[in-house]
Amino acid sequence: MDNAVLNRAKISNKVTIMGNGGTKFSSGKIVFPGEKLCVLEEFMPGEGTFEINGNVYSKLVGRVLYDFVSRKVSVMPLRKVVNIPKQGMVVYAVVSTTKDDVAFTRIFSAEKGTVFSGTFTGILHVSQISNNYVKVVTDAIKVGDIVKAKVLTSWNPFQLTTKGTKLGVIYALCSKCGTPLVKRRTKLQCPHCGNVESRKISSDYMLSGGRRI
Repeated sequence: MDNAVLNRAKISNKVTIMGNGGTKFSSGKIVFPGEKLCVLEEFMPGEGTFEINGNVYSKLVGRVLYDFVSRKVSVMPLRKVVNIPKQGMVVYAVVSTTKDDVAFTRIFSAEKGTVFSGTFTGILHVSQISNNYVKVVTDAIKVGDIVKAKVLTSWNPFQLTTKGTKLGVIYALCSKCGTPLVKRRTKLQCPHCGNVESRKISSDYMLSGGRRI
């Protein structure tokens, strides 16, 4: 590879070069915090990156720059404002998948109507669901629920918690008939079929009703 090509890879807004084993390195691509950029054998970590266990990740939102001369990867911050979840922020997310010990969510917005620049994954560990003991995730949260949660980390996927009275499930559907569940005391009940379900309920749950339970 001659110097002209190397310099293009170094300064171009968007240049893709094939590395060893067919790996593509695209300078100019927008990356997000926690996104894997390469391994140490390929490039050393530069500005705007960090390394864990031999892998190099982005620490900010910006454009990645692969320098084939110095064998260094850097991330240059974007000039325009990009909205991403931040540590300590309260966000809203839809539960997409659950396992016994963890729920995976899709974060879509935050308090005060903040809309994010892209799709971000939130991970809610069973130990972070409630201050009370929860044996398995589905005892407190189910697929399709909308949760109000606090962000614990500053990279994607973001670790979440729903501990606290205002955090937890704010909207859920009946697992039997699909009707939106109504909060009645400490449980959720289906106004259509009468099914009663347990959740880690936020005090801001969207639908509430009387004493039918």
